[in-house]
Amino acid sequence: MKILKIILFLMLLTTPKISFGQCSSDEFLDNCAAKLETFTFIKAFNTEMKKTQKVEYSYIFSKGSSYMIVACDQDIPGAKMIINLYDRNKKLIVSSYNKKSKKHYPDLLYPCSATGVYYLEVTFEGSKGGCGVSLLGFKKN
Repeated sequence: MKILKIILFLMLLTTPKISFGQCSSDEFLDNCAAKLETFTFIKAFNTEMKKTQKVEYSYIFSKGSSYMIVACDQDIPGAKMIINLYDRNKKLIVSSYNKKSKKHYPDLLYPCSATGVYYLEVTFEGSKGGCGVSLLGFKKN
């Protein structure tokens, strides 16, 4: 009986954990890191939200560098991740979603012309919320 309990305990420890309804942004990170291509990885911004929330992250960009931001989400139609990049005055520079054409872009490229704080705003299309990760990479021009 003791051996059976030990075997059951070991099986529980080694069985993969499956959790439904949770966001595993580490999986997004593993799957999307290659999308940075020749850019050097700087930071991952993990995002999980419900309903119509938005999250804002800040990072200092340097003049003379180009930055790539990659959006990785659950790829659910009608609930895609949208990333907006703002300058220090909160003026929109570029977005991963074009409202007029209703087209999503998987990444953003920004050649920085002024050193300063930039803001990444993350939302999800529709009112469903979602989860994912935004990867930030750079390279010198």
